[in-house]
Amino acid sequence: MPVRKKVTIITDELREWTQPIGVVVATHGLKGAVKVRPIHGAADQLFAVGSELCVVLPSGRRQKLTIQTCYAKGSTWIVKFAEVEHIDVAEKLVGLQLAVHKDWKPHLEEGEFLLSELLGMNVVTETGEVVGEVLDIMESPAHDLLVTERGLIPMRQEFIKDVDRQKRQIVVTLPKGLVSEEVPKKRRLRWRK
Repeated sequence: MPVRKKVTIITDELREWTQPIGVVVATHGLKGAVKVRPIHGAADQLFAVGSELCVVLPSGRRQKLTIQTCYAKGSTWIVKFAEVEHIDVAEKLVGLQLAVHKDWKPHLEEGEFLLSELLGMNVVTETGEVVGEVLDIMESPAHDLLVTERGLIPMRQEFIKDVDRQKRQIVVTLPKGLVSEEVPKKRRLRWRK
């Protein structure tokens, strides 16, 4: 009987670090600090001394970085990673995405939710009329917008009355004319044989 060889399976522990939280936009100083534009509203929970983040390199490889120092400056964060000692190394990070583990969730207060949780939820009016499904969320300078099949709905308290995570439903109050009255017909695919 032939002898079987043992094969060691190597798993990449950073493969699960896929949730984007920010982008390195520039270097800061000569000692390797970088400016990070957070994608998330929970940046204060993410950028803390000792926190570990993952940078996604152009080759697809991931590298874990530990925050040595950090502070907020305007809409960006100045972050110094322990692994980045010089501006030459920091310049290679510009334009790259930072990520955390896919299961990471920020601490949310009562009535707060992640925008990603809203995707796919059904939107209905207080009278029970179906508006449609949340297809996307657009950012605008004033407020975020829910994109539905019938139109855009501003994420403001006067329009959004309730977000029910269990039912996956958003209850809204819509003034006349904010969204179209009828659901558009599905576009027919044009296939030529």
